[in-house]
Amino acid sequence: MTTLTASMEDYLEAILIIGLEKKVTRVKDIAKYLCVKTSSVANAVKVLSEKELVHQEPYGYVELTQKGVLRAKEIYERHKTLYKFFNEILGVDSKVADQDACEIEHHIHRETLDRILKFIQLVETCPEGEPLWLSSFHYYVKHGKKPEHCQEPETIAKGGARMRNLGDLKVGQRGKVTRVIAEAGIKRKLLDMGIVPGVEIKIQKVAPLGDPVDVLVKGYHLSLRREEAETISVEEVNR
Repeated sequence: MTTLTASMEDYLEAILIIGLEKKVTRVKDIAKYLCVKTSSVANAVKVLSEKELVHQEPYGYVELTQKGVLRAKEIYERHKTLYKFFNEILGVDSKVADQDACEIEHHIHRETLDRILKFIQLVETCPEGEPLWLSSFHYYVKHGKKPEHCQEPETIAKGGARMRNLGDLKVGQRGKVTRVIAEAGIKRKLLDMGIVPGVEIKIQKVAPLGDPVDVLVKGYHLSLRREEAETISVEEVNR
């Protein structure tokens, strides 16, 4: 692929965009669009012509070659994807989103861009509309505080029930799981063991040094490391 500087990519993208809006693209149109001098445009067109990306007619019109169209569209798609992510997903102001997209589009790795595109597609195709976690993020940005369901368990206890982590419970005490806050590997392991929100856990035994912790879940005895138990938030159950 022809190597271009960020500046040359901007010129190529500008020629494409102007061409989509108008029938012809003039040097003065490019200069106005990019807020540069016509002499700068002339120099850029010369460089792009040498790379066989544009062709300038004798009467001054600038046209993209077939090779130039493909390259310009690639740049433009990067810009649109980044703009959409910043503006529609993160809620960044449109002018700031456009400026940042323009800056980043020249340097972002293809793999990173693909991940952003897949992220956007996931959000847009969610059957329930905007995902709860994204709505929670927008709420946090707007109000400067977490929505109630994202706050620490201790701050949202209801009916006087005490919220704590499983590792704090004593032998014989019970707790209802409210959530598991752990790295992916540990969380997956605990969920597979049946430790999911809503399930009740009873502390059966604790080793002399506090590790491991023997618990009862749905009639089954499980052995948890102390660090695993501390990732499990529970609502204390009094019986």
